[in-house]
Amino acid sequence: MLLRFRVTNHKSIRDTTELVFTKSSFAGMRPKDGDWGSVTNRVAGIFGPNASGKTTLLDAVDFAVKVINNSAKWSERESFPYAPYLLDRDSRTETSAYEFDFTVKGTRHVYGFESNSGGISSEWLQSFPEGRRRILFERSGPEPEDVTFSRNLKGENARISRLMGRYNLYLSTASMANHAHLRRIHHYLTRHLRYAAFSESQKQSRILSVKKWIEDEEALQKAQNLLRFADLGICRLSLEEVEVDEQTQSLMRRTMKAFLDEEDDEEKLFANFLEEESKVISFWHQGSARESSHSLGLSDESSGTVAWLSLALPALQEIKYGGVLFVDELDSSLHPRLASALISMFKSPDINPNGAQLVFTSHDTSLMGHLSGDGLDKEEMWFSEKSPEGFTEIYPLTDFSVKKDHNVERRYLGGRYGAVPTLAWEELLASLRVETQS
Repeated sequence: MLLRFRVTNHKSIRDTTELVFTKSSFAGMRPKDGDWGSVTNRVAGIFGPNASGKTTLLDAVDFAVKVINNSAKWSERESFPYAPYLLDRDSRTETSAYEFDFTVKGTRHVYGFESNSGGISSEWLQSFPEGRRRILFERSGPEPEDVTFSRNLKGENARISRLMGRYNLYLSTASMANHAHLRRIHHYLTRHLRYAAFSESQKQSRILSVKKWIEDEEALQKAQNLLRFADLGICRLSLEEVEVDEQTQSLMRRTMKAFLDEEDDEEKLFANFLEEESKVISFWHQGSARESSHSLGLSDESSGTVAWLSLALPALQEIKYGGVLFVDELDSSLHPRLASALISMFKSPDINPNGAQLVFTSHDTSLMGHLSGDGLDKEEMWFSEKSPEGFTEIYPLTDFSVKKDHNVERRYLGGRYGAVPTLAWEELLASLRVETQS
């Protein structure tokens, strides 16, 4: 369960910014009864104008997860990936920092790291097994001798640290070395924080995942139920085997030869390509009363159908394991009623008993209301806007006095909470007059 994410100096985010899932009434290190579900929110919706930095916050999560997942293999890199805030001189050279506050098997942990193009400058992991902080390891520089370990962290810690270089996180290296405790931490952060970006390539990647999932009969049944629930006119879903023609295979081989490096395994990649292309999803629609059902391929279905399948099934996967789904531009992918239904899935204790969480960005203020289910509570709404200096600021609705009878959507659109675009009509009209006169 995610309790908090904190980031500093990443793209448009200059100052330390955090997204918090614990309820404002919770002030301790640990719930008295140990029930984290009772003190955390299931949903966080981030609203704001274009280019305000909503996506940047999700990108920071995705960046940190990718570093944790992959950095153990980065010993041969020429530099470490680094994306600081560029609009002031100091930030361009300062480190970026990323920190997750989360629970694994009911125990709270805090893990984070600082880095720049030269590699890892610090890294830390703490746990709170009885509500008191325990330092498991701390790192103050890029080299193995810069890591100190607590006696509370069992394992061959010193030996594993000698496998680490300046571009390798210790957590990543320890997971690759099968460190019993740290592998669980690594697994949560890299397998249960799923980012669903808005880009077409990301959507296609999610569809590939859907293909793999629906090979399982239980997952296929869930996918069919989701499509029926959305009232898309689809009665059945199937995964069909097709033959990839010789021309397509030949084209793919030529493309691989042009772009792959010598160390890449061309045959393995080509085999993966054939496996993916030989399986196609068929959507079965019921015809008239006298006709049987008809199947349509992925390319023949509406973008809304594909978007629902590529988001709702991953959502169910995270709900099953108690993970977190981050969705960029939820309103651009789904009809408002389906977007609201997705939110309600996470808010429902019957559907979501394991405490999975949803974080989404949106411009659709109707999601603040009650289109479906309970809508968003005041603690589930966050805003993003650019400061006069050009950096992103993320803040919750709870920073304002909100009464039960307040229409949050109307007040937001009226500018009560900021994070709405300021339109320079006078400048636009002046420029149009100049163009007309010329």
